[in-house]
Amino acid sequence: MQKSSARPRQRQRLRKTVSNPPALSPGREGGRGTRVRENKIVNYLHPLIASEKLNIAIILNGISTKKKTFYQSILPPLKKEFSVEVFETKSPNHAIQLAGEAAMSHFDIVLAAGGDGTLNQVLNGLLSIEGPLPVLGVIPLGSGNDFAALMGVRPEPSQLINLLINRKSKPIDVGKISCLGKEGGQSVRYFINVCSMGMGPATVQRIERLPRWLGPGFRYFASVLNTFLTHPIERFEVTTKDWTWKGKARVVAIANGKSFGNKIYIAPDAEPDDGIFNTLIATDMALPKFLLVLQRLKNKQRVKDYSILYATTEELELSSPTPAFIEAEGEMAGYLPANIVMLKNRIQFMA
Repeated sequence: MQKSSARPRQRQRLRKTVSNPPALSPGREGGRGTRVRENKIVNYLHPLIASEKLNIAIILNGISTKKKTFYQSILPPLKKEFSVEVFETKSPNHAIQLAGEAAMSHFDIVLAAGGDGTLNQVLNGLLSIEGPLPVLGVIPLGSGNDFAALMGVRPEPSQLINLLINRKSKPIDVGKISCLGKEGGQSVRYFINVCSMGMGPATVQRIERLPRWLGPGFRYFASVLNTFLTHPIERFEVTTKDWTWKGKARVVAIANGKSFGNKIYIAPDAEPDDGIFNTLIATDMALPKFLLVLQRLKNKQRVKDYSILYATTEELELSSPTPAFIEAEGEMAGYLPANIVMLKNRIQFMA
């Protein structure tokens, strides 16, 4: 790859793996607290300089069902305009490693080509290093693509080329999860859209066991229904500076974006750059009511019912008397207890 004369730097080659309120109230928001000190971290955002040719790394989900479309229809137009290298994942969590290597190799932009899970892994890979960060972007090739939809990004070469040529990016908030790791000890994971406890992690595990030929819609609905009927309801305690909650819940979700689970709008008023988490707690309810609530959320409606609690905050402490998983964008992050804090404007995102 040619080095830019505008900004001399040593480029390391990646190992390429390319293959062919104080109290919550139903339906109302809690109070907003003072922004926590950790939000005032230094942002090492790698600037895009208009005078130089962009060097772009694409981290491709190696098991994406849309991989053929990517290589045939999306990649060729991009390579005509930019210096592009593709790195295809070969194992679970491989995107974390590849993204970290891309950042250390001083690529200007790193694009996650896949779904929300691939985007989550690439985000964690970038934030695993110190120093200037490349701009993060996404080529939505997954089944849900909730964050890409929020940012208005589509898997269309013309739109992607326009975003890249015009250097269009904006600072986006990131959630930081400090929890028990899956292998024991402390773990830190980041999320850009939504993390959840309760039915969320259990549903993710069930989806992974269903064959892909069933299609994303059926796989998700079947997994949600199976989880509701078989997963024991869990107890949680949520503590913030301004409010606390304790009880049984089907779902506890902390959102930086608006939706998860393929357009379930748990936080229709959320903005990914306002420095605030929007939280939703779905308490115990019967199946008919659960299905009605689910449909209302799919329709972008705020549910006004005692079983659905909304609140806002910038930092949370969560615990459970029994082992409870945390998932972030469909990736298993670890176990409770956990601290979740908002990092304001932590990453520059192409949109």
